[in-house]
Amino acid sequence: MLNKKPVPAPSASWSARTWPDAILPLPLDERFHPVGERKLGQVAAGQLPACRAVFVAPAASDLHPDLFAPILAAMAERPDIGIFYGDDAVVDGAGQVRSVHCKPAFNPALLMADDYIGFPLVIRVSALASLTPDFGRRTGNAAWFRLLLDAIAAGIGIDRIPQTLIASPLARPKAKRAARADVLDRWFQGSGSPLRTVPGLTPDTLEIRRSLDARPPVTLVVPTAQSRPRDEEGRMIEGAKPHVINLLDSLGRSSYPADRIRVLIGDDKADDAIYRGRSDRFAVTRLLTARPEGAPFNYAAKMNTLWRAAETDLVILMNDDLVVRRPGWIEALLTFALDRGVGGVGGRLLFPNGKIQHASMFGGIFDVCAHPWYNRDAAEPTYGDWALAQRDCSSVTGALFATRKAVLEAVNGFDESFALDFNDVDLCFKLRMLGYRIVYTPFAEMAHHESASRQTSFAPGSQIARFLRRWHDVLTDDPAYSPQLRTDTDVVAPRADAARWVTERRAGQTA
Repeated sequence: MLNKKPVPAPSASWSARTWPDAILPLPLDERFHPVGERKLGQVAAGQLPACRAVFVAPAASDLHPDLFAPILAAMAERPDIGIFYGDDAVVDGAGQVRSVHCKPAFNPALLMADDYIGFPLVIRVSALASLTPDFGRRTGNAAWFRLLLDAIAAGIGIDRIPQTLIASPLARPKAKRAARADVLDRWFQGSGSPLRTVPGLTPDTLEIRRSLDARPPVTLVVPTAQSRPRDEEGRMIEGAKPHVINLLDSLGRSSYPADRIRVLIGDDKADDAIYRGRSDRFAVTRLLTARPEGAPFNYAAKMNTLWRAAETDLVILMNDDLVVRRPGWIEALLTFALDRGVGGVGGRLLFPNGKIQHASMFGGIFDVCAHPWYNRDAAEPTYGDWALAQRDCSSVTGALFATRKAVLEAVNGFDESFALDFNDVDLCFKLRMLGYRIVYTPFAEMAHHESASRQTSFAPGSQIARFLRRWHDVLTDDPAYSPQLRTDTDVVAPRADAARWVTERRAGQTA
């Protein structure tokens, strides 16, 4: 007879407390299987009538000393949510905190790219009754990840408790990438979704790709004033091509079929000499958008004119100072832009020197809306690998923005009172108010000469004040961010008190 591997006993943090009848503890072994699987059957059979939720986490985890208060409060305040998840920390053998995982509100794109939820989970009994975890070979160590996917399909609400509820002495407890990929691909197939997984840009992340049997036509909407590159001193580089020409040249590196690409250029200059003699394989239409002498530049008004002139529903709004870095950039944007629940998709923009210009934006940083990791080396690690993972966010830049005309028409496009700044963030926030998702993908990557197409200027104070008044609530509590993350720096990092209880407990044990 084969010897069975001994089942680990829950840590003292589990057994040394009195659990309320409303919450059933469900510690997990190293395979993320329940230490006491019989308890799940008891709950499903209604044998524990007072039990309202199951608390799921690895048995080796240390639990927050005041664990129950935030859980019971969340359950009382959010009866629409069937599954809650909390933040988690990782500690080393000496009990020192090595990382704290501060999680955004429910983020479907990030969940599929990288199971950011992991553990702990708090699952209402009412939800668990229709979501039986599969601990068979087909799910490997991804049974709880599959349960989350099934909850999405069933319309069961999922959201966070933004507090560090557990500390694990192991590597961060979550399903392995290979197991998640297998579960996701079978889930996509079962739902008839044209999506599939491939390895992502980091060892632990996945890329979600859309299978495009028929490539839909798409219009690239590009405003230009025929400006040319400048050096670091602001002087025009002699002999350099106009930015818009560099963009057109780079589009030839795109893997999307050229006969399905239409480029609509809104040109402030009547002179078309720079375009003569070109033999692009994609269709190019030039629309004169000259403004009266002395009239201020209004990006929002110009873009509204242009996207309305597009002849396809799918449009990608682009600055003219972009250069293609990844051939599959259009496919990456359309993976999400073709989803009727998505309002807009943004890409990853790097300065020509390889530093980050844009990897989505977060509200609340510096009390406004800021680019995280701005001007940091693109090779540097970022918090949670967020710069290299597909994820839902509250806003992305309008410098590269894929959407549909029908979506823009629903909000009347850009607010033209935001002539230069804030118009893209304002647009994203308006779309989210209608229930649309905004998604960031690093697989649509461009080089960007930021603000090269216009003279650098700052928005008038009246526009800044209007923007802050309109979106104060979103900026102070961005669901794509976390209240446990710092807002005084654009380098995303946990606040000093995000896992204070872990260090305080350690100090008490060694005193």
